Amino acid sequence: MTQEQYNRAVWINNRIGELEKVKAEIKETTKHRLWYAWKGESDWRLTSEWEMRYISKLLDKHDLMIRAEIDEEIEKLKAEIETL
Repeated sequence: MTQEQYNRAVWINNRIGELEKVKAEIKETTKHRLWYAWKGESDWRLTSEWEMRYISKLLDKHDLMIRAEIDEEIEKLKAEIETL
């Protein structure tokens, strides 16, 4: 294994760890939802739930798509590790 391959393997391993951490954090789908936020003067603020209810089905659909993409990326990275 070359130094470059080793460095790539380490990066891939770290990335898989990051993605797994996110998956664990958002595991409970009923306790997480995509949301819009806006930048205030000093911090980010969430858009009110009252306004977001109008697009809740769209947000939930995209949430499922993002979760699937996370799984796909993990599998792709694992396959790349095997080829190294």
